[in-house]
Amino acid sequence: MATKQNIYEYSFELRRERRRKVMYVLFVVVSVILSLSLFLHCILFPVRVRSDSMERDIAHNGAVLVCPFLRSPRRGDVVYLSRFDGKKTGLLASAADVLAGFFTAQQYFPLTHTSRLTGKPCLRRVMALPGDSLYMRDYVLYVKPAGKDFYLTEFEVASRPYNLRIYSVPAEWDGVGCAGAIDEMTLGEGEYFVLADNRISATDSRVWGPVPSSRIKGKALIEYFPFNRLRIF
Repeated sequence: MATKQNIYEYSFELRRERRRKVMYVLFVVVSVILSLSLFLHCILFPVRVRSDSMERDIAHNGAVLVCPFLRSPRRGDVVYLSRFDGKKTGLLASAADVLAGFFTAQQYFPLTHTSRLTGKPCLRRVMALPGDSLYMRDYVLYVKPAGKDFYLTEFEVASRPYNLRIYSVPAEWDGVGCAGAIDEMTLGEGEYFVLADNRISATDSRVWGPVPSSRIKGKALIEYFPFNRLRIF
């Protein structure tokens, strides 16, 4: 009985052509992955929301796309803030996290350090701009834009409509981040006042104070997950 011969055992040209095709396919696959990772990291990157701090507008375990080039927000815009604990991630660790996030659909970042309150980056809504005066009563912010004479509610000065999570809490409640009143203050140059949409339990400028512009790393543009909540901000 004749045995089947492998033609690649006899033809150097065929073996070289096969290797060339394999290398080409690998090159294309690696190029696509690196290009997509670079785009998602530098042009329009995904952020997974792992808390209910921005409900009702952004779902817990939802995901949004953030543009890092848009760092001059208007009142009412949702921005992505860098970590507050001073920790920095090196270039190689950041690259590893980008690849891990890409292959796990933004579920796992092995080298990203987080702390319970201020360690991790987060999404928050910009409520007041540099030079604005503000105060809070009953979880609603009142803003006097720079150069204006009268205070208006946050909803009147916002560039877009949004929803809040506000409900009654006991008078003795002192949970972290849930202060319902703030004395009048004026923002300095390069300072922004940011709040969570969940005004009861999330931390924001009521705890951190005004946020410097250097911590704004981009503006949220699209909520793409869950798919039934797909929308443009």
